[in-house]
Amino acid sequence: MKNESFRNWLVVGGLIRKDSDILLVANRRRGNLHLGRRGGIDWTPPGGVVDANEKVSDALKREVFEETGIRASFYSEVIYEVSVSFLEWQMLLNVEVFEAVEWSGSLVFNDPDEIVEDADFFSPEQAEVKLETSPIWVREPVLAYLKGEIPPEKSFNYVVKSDNGNNLIVERKQ
Repeated sequence: MKNESFRNWLVVGGLIRKDSDILLVANRRRGNLHLGRRGGIDWTPPGGVVDANEKVSDALKREVFEETGIRASFYSEVIYEVSVSFLEWQMLLNVEVFEAVEWSGSLVFNDPDEIVEDADFFSPEQAEVKLETSPIWVREPVLAYLKGEIPPEKSFNYVVKSDNGNNLIVERKQ
């Protein structure tokens, strides 16, 4: 039975490739400790929150376009899913990630949330360096995707807690 007091976030992400390079966006974080962010920049695939009563496919197209200026005319089925339980904060983050099969456009930033500061295509090696500043629940799945190592169940599950010093402790569940 689902605990109704939990805040459930559904987020979509778009994997966009140009040859072997992957598109990542630079996000300016405002310092949400419970989300593992203390301000600064982290790099992620483009994406964002699915609004109430919005279809996942519509949110994916909207978020990718807002953050990058790229229009994908066709996406794959789900490549992988991420679940992050922030038990102390009664939050559950669910992410569905798709790959753009057909896309067009050039990089333009029109993010209404004013979070995205930059974007570019990176080689797998460059992407690994950029992703070092990202939360582990972003970094591990993207690197697994780039290495062709998505688990058969296509899911990555994490539990986030904090210690007495407000440091996050993230555990991956199998």
